[in-house]
Amino acid sequence: MSLNDIAIVGAGGLGKEISVLIHQINQANLTWNVVGFYDDGKKPGTAVAGHRVLGTITELNAVTYPLHVILGLGDPQTKQQVLRQLTNPHLQFPVLVHPTATVGSQITVGVGTVVSAGCRLTIDITVGNHVLLNLNTTIGHDVSIGDFTSIMPGVHVSGAVKIEPAVLVGSGATLLQSITIGQSARIGAGAVVTQSVDSGKTVIGIPAKPKS
Repeated sequence: MSLNDIAIVGAGGLGKEISVLIHQINQANLTWNVVGFYDDGKKPGTAVAGHRVLGTITELNAVTYPLHVILGLGDPQTKQQVLRQLTNPHLQFPVLVHPTATVGSQITVGVGTVVSAGCRLTIDITVGNHVLLNLNTTIGHDVSIGDFTSIMPGVHVSGAVKIEPAVLVGSGATLLQSITIGQSARIGAGAVVTQSVDSGKTVIGIPAKPKS
């Protein structure tokens, strides 16, 4: 059986977790061959999570064969910056869905998105490109999630919430129904968001208020 080669960009904690996710996908349905990591901040040859750092973004752009790539980067702005640097036409961006995730009906998921273990997506949901849905996140009906957004573990997104691109939602936060989270906003860990959040703003607390 021919496996699909895949590389992880970013050899930090999230990159390691994604390598575990890929291993668990393979346990359920053998699909991927992890060739290693690419990371500008680590020395080539460094061992990470049972694999090796193969080189930098420049070296990834020099690859001459088809290669799947997933971004192991949690910060939305960093994801955007790195993606702009990836100019190699041989690179493809798969969707990774953990076998224990529950994906309901009428769900659209963009390229490069990661759906982690224990996630629950119900119905009529649109997820953009290069989105991270981290462990045990729940997404309610009629939610839209913009490109490059990262939603950390244990977040609950209620129905009809609109999350614009490049939002970071901290662990354990709750977003109540029918609000909008503006582009590049940041939601603090454990926050309960009851009202819409303007673009670029950071909110924290219960109920969530702008960070002073």
